Amino acid sequence: MTAAPDTTTPAAPDSGPTTRRALIALLAGEGTSYAGTAVHRMALPALAVLHLQATPGQIAFLASAAQLPALIVSLPAGVVLDRHPLRTVLLTTDLAAAGVVLAIPAAAVLGQLTMPALYIVAFALGALSVLHGAAAMAALPRLTDPRLLHRVHARLASVASVASIAGAGLGTLLVAAVGPAKATFANMASFLVSAWCATRVRVRPAPKVPGKRPPMVREIRDGLLHNTRDPLLNPLFLALVGTGVGTGLASTFLAYHLLTTVQIGTTGLGIVMAASSLGALAGALLAPRLADRYGPGAVLSIGSSVYALTHVAPLIAGAGLGWLAVLASAGFAQHAAACCMGTTQRSVHQAVSPPQFQARAVQNAYWAVAGGETLAAVAAGPLAALTSVPTTMLTGLVLLVLSSWVLWRSPIGRLTAMPPVTTTVS
Repeated sequence: MTAAPDTTTPAAPDSGPTTRRALIALLAGEGTSYAGTAVHRMALPALAVLHLQATPGQIAFLASAAQLPALIVSLPAGVVLDRHPLRTVLLTTDLAAAGVVLAIPAAAVLGQLTMPALYIVAFALGALSVLHGAAAMAALPRLTDPRLLHRVHARLASVASVASIAGAGLGTLLVAAVGPAKATFANMASFLVSAWCATRVRVRPAPKVPGKRPPMVREIRDGLLHNTRDPLLNPLFLALVGTGVGTGLASTFLAYHLLTTVQIGTTGLGIVMAASSLGALAGALLAPRLADRYGPGAVLSIGSSVYALTHVAPLIAGAGLGWLAVLASAGFAQHAAACCMGTTQRSVHQAVSPPQFQARAVQNAYWAVAGGETLAAVAAGPLAALTSVPTTMLTGLVLLVLSSWVLWRSPIGRLTAMPPVTTTVS
């Protein structure tokens, strides 16, 4: 959407102690929330399997209910953030999520806990998580010196990685000690702490666009047009769509394939998952330095190639400690590359986009990846039934390679420095 001639330039974020405290509060709240969510991800499947004797189909539906909001909520989320104060969104979503989580132990006490109830909880938490995460991302440019935007994105990703690792360990202990229903109290407490942190996050308001706001559908369309028409963002958007679909096909049956065909066992699977989490942390820490030294274009194009090629390892792996080391190394490299790409592309999106499109640009990119992954995960089952699990995974690998090729051939792949942050309303 192009507004009439308003060239208002919002003031750069204040670098004083108030802004620094707000940024610290935001990172602390997000870290606490990520840790609680990791506990929840351990507790919810355990609750379904151990207490409700859920079937494999019900477990798959439960996972889909948690992922579906990424497809249907992320685009409207960008518009919501343009219309409402970010602190209000952060606080409201945290409090609502705490209330949703409380429904699990309450239903268990009353004897009303059922699989449909878990589906509703999973979907509601997924929707609130998408909106809350979008608000946190949108707050970063307003709390950060534009020259440090990529570093702050990387810092948030680092906090998320460490918190998720710690939360997974805590979740394992709590589920064993008090049971999965009571373990969810830790997630509720994390949302309440995050809500308190949100009250400390004071950000400057988004620039006002003159005139009456158009309908939400039109704002969503205008945001998508911004991503698809910008010469830098267009190939990046296409590559992200391919990455999402490719990841959905390549990863949906990864654990199943490793446990049944490769036969690495649950301990081996845990080692691969731990290595992947450490890789994400390493990628978050390294991304700004790599972008400063080699350019964001190299980080995106090389990162996408590494991310694609590491999906070869599960397809060729066999049994034995040697192959387990290969799989763990591939998981580490894969998630390091993914995190490097993620922090870099979000920084590019926010730098290139005018202020009134910054939230929508990032959410459109998230929708491209997460939405594509969700749809591909749904299609993976029928495709595997028609062909085979390895063929489905190989199809995803091919799409990931093609997505990498798009970046290598595009202007964004030749970007040698982070674009200056746009501060003028267009």
